[in-house]
Amino acid sequence: MDLTKLLSILENRKLYFPRSDQFEDPFEGAWSKAGVNLLRDSEKNGGLPPEAVEQLISHSDVMKKKMFVSCWFASEHESAAMWKLYLQSNEGVAIRTDFSSLCEPLEASALKIRTTMVNYIDYENQVIPFTNLFFPFVCKRLSFSHENEFRAIVWSEEDVNKSQIDDRAKSVQVEIDPEKIIKSIYVSPSAPDWFGDLVIQLLQRYGLNIDVEVSNLYRRPVY
Repeated sequence: MDLTKLLSILENRKLYFPRSDQFEDPFEGAWSKAGVNLLRDSEKNGGLPPEAVEQLISHSDVMKKKMFVSCWFASEHESAAMWKLYLQSNEGVAIRTDFSSLCEPLEASALKIRTTMVNYIDYENQVIPFTNLFFPFVCKRLSFSHENEFRAIVWSEEDVNKSQIDDRAKSVQVEIDPEKIIKSIYVSPSAPDWFGDLVIQLLQRYGLNIDVEVSNLYRRPVY
């Protein structure tokens, strides 16, 4: 993330969940082609009338405006591709957490928040089952498998009292304690030295005891 997003987390003490229709991937929340073809096959769809089939398929556009997703890269190691894809400049950071530290504040939230790894599939040949409306939001095309994505998902329909999520909301924010959820901060491998110092100063200003490490991804080998 860029420094402004980190600053937002530290200042507001909240985790940001954008609405899924804000994502760039046009397949976000969509059923697979193989599944749609199967559903439209009158001999295999259990006798569903055509209008019911089309209504279910088109309902995915409605669901995209009801799902709010926080996306994480799950790995023991850095990814050169992820640094390049998710930073607009050399001056950015990655925050590191672990499963239990991330899930603790999510479970404490008044909202119902589900967590899962993303399943990468061939949309031309693999069926996303129609038995659960969450399934299109936990599957992505194989072209995105490098993201190794872990997702936390909020469905606005599960906000029973409608007290947390406005119908027009384009994002949801969940309260967190930055010092508990952030285990360390990695500075971009291509960031100038002064930027790493700035991140340290920023954490000190907020009184946070969080380790800052400068990525050594592009350092020359030393033997």
